[in-house]
Amino acid sequence: MKKIILLLILIFPFKITALEQAVVDINELNIYELQEYVDKGYLTYEKIVKLYLDRINEYNEQYNALITVNENALEEAKKLDLEYQEKGRRSLIHGLPVIVKDNIDVKGLPTTNGAKGLLDAYPNENADVVQKLIDNGAIIIAKANMDEFAFNATYSHSSFGDVYNAYNTAYSSYGSSGGSAVSVASNLAVFALGTDTGSSVRVPSSANGVVGIRPSFDIMSGKGVIKFEETRDVVGVITKYVSDNAIVLNIIDEVDINYEQYLNKPLDGIKIAVIKGFMNPNTNSTSVAYGKTDQFIYDMMNDAIEDLENLGVEIIYLDNFYLNYQFDATTMCYNFNEHIKNTSSKIRSLDDLIKNGGYTQYIEGYNGYYCNHDYKLTNTYKNYINNRNNNIKTANNRFESNDIDAIIYPTLKTELYTIEEAKYKKIHTPSSDTAPLIGFPAMSILIGYYNNLPYGMEIMAQANNEKVIYQIASAYEKLHNYYKTPSIAPSLYEIPDNTNKLLEYYDKYKDNKKYEEINSKVKNYLINFDGNSDNINNLINKYEEELVTPDINNEDNIKNQNYNYIIILLGVLVAVIIIKKVRK
Repeated sequence: MKKIILLLILIFPFKITALEQAVVDINELNIYELQEYVDKGYLTYEKIVKLYLDRINEYNEQYNALITVNENALEEAKKLDLEYQEKGRRSLIHGLPVIVKDNIDVKGLPTTNGAKGLLDAYPNENADVVQKLIDNGAIIIAKANMDEFAFNATYSHSSFGDVYNAYNTAYSSYGSSGGSAVSVASNLAVFALGTDTGSSVRVPSSANGVVGIRPSFDIMSGKGVIKFEETRDVVGVITKYVSDNAIVLNIIDEVDINYEQYLNKPLDGIKIAVIKGFMNPNTNSTSVAYGKTDQFIYDMMNDAIEDLENLGVEIIYLDNFYLNYQFDATTMCYNFNEHIKNTSSKIRSLDDLIKNGGYTQYIEGYNGYYCNHDYKLTNTYKNYINNRNNNIKTANNRFESNDIDAIIYPTLKTELYTIEEAKYKKIHTPSSDTAPLIGFPAMSILIGYYNNLPYGMEIMAQANNEKVIYQIASAYEKLHNYYKTPSIAPSLYEIPDNTNKLLEYYDKYKDNKKYEEINSKVKNYLINFDGNSDNINNLINKYEEELVTPDINNEDNIKNQNYNYIIILLGVLVAVIIIKKVRK
């Protein structure tokens, strides 16, 4: 059994005194860029993991975003470096650190579901989605804090405490995947997995300024995931950028569609519906979906709509998108009891956990007859599924009768709540009244900031049509790349001003044999970069010393030499003409 560092180190925090340095700032790099810099020799996977571990040690105390950290992450990174050098990378996520919500099984780390009473619940195997990440070379660096048992969307509160907003710790992270969203926003990992029952990936993604997708219900394996509401729960992907999101979903889903092919495609011919009822700033309704939308969010949405029109989208307006809302989590206890059997925990049932007392949420209400009897065999459950199927028919009819590709609406309709407000205020979002009721995919993307806090717009499409969501989202993001590193979690190292000059020389001459000796020193220096700018200057000087020496193999020198020869010949020719004239 792997040892873990419990970030109950929140109680006994420690700091790494010698922080890792790099010649590039990892904070705002996407997956493509990270792998490009590995290829160029600026980064190794070991260095990348060290950089993220530094950030975890520095910033998790203020966010409380993580529960456990994998202390074997560095060893895994070293092995993946060797594999990369010998065979190449397995995939685009090879060697990159990921954080997983703590209701998803990772072998060697406990699955607590946010409850301290489950700290001994080590799963016997990885969840299917986690196994796919590992098979493709990802490193599970930590497990994320969450709203205990994934009950709430307005906040993420567990036995391990509250999760705080990435941009301002006085505010809520929202939930239930709050730890996952905050981890990505504050750069504690490259990407994260969450789960979404009603809005638990998209709402915290909006509140923390990142990209979060709830995929179609039937394209994801739920094996190894503690489910709250079986007909709605789905694993989702949280990233800083739309392209990263597409890369990860490509790997963990169960369908053969390459979402990357739809990134940055033109939006001509795309038709999007705006639900007016979801945006109304002038209503007295108290509905979570149709209640009042704050004016600044209404304005943000209208700006986003105008941008989409400028990108070639046809916009139409629909008054509403009513579905017959029902919610039934009667299967929760039975599913938990089945899940816990595949762990090492002394807790063998929900009833055991209740008696143990190692929890904070209201799980007592789910304890009863259906803990040991499969509710899915009842007529009541069958009626519930019939209602869901009717909702799917209704939704498909709205899409098809209006010939629309997607629907958009604000992810959150009100200004973000503080931690205290979140404990008693009701969430206002259309997210829970749309995609989860019908198993459709939906993604929240960042559309702006208000009072230095981020807000998102949701894009929903029909089932198994994630590709159109990525097409719309990537085109919009290209127009407005709003993501920015939170000011309360800045980079932990500074890159000397002259670093770019050294990299410019290295990139230009690294394949030139004349500079072989210098290039070898530079390559070693970049990998072991310690922030010493004197060494940078020395290496730059060595390049420049060589540059003054003619290089017959250098294309620029050849051009210069040819130019010089032409000048000389012209000079000789002119001299001959002058001499002839003088003689005459």
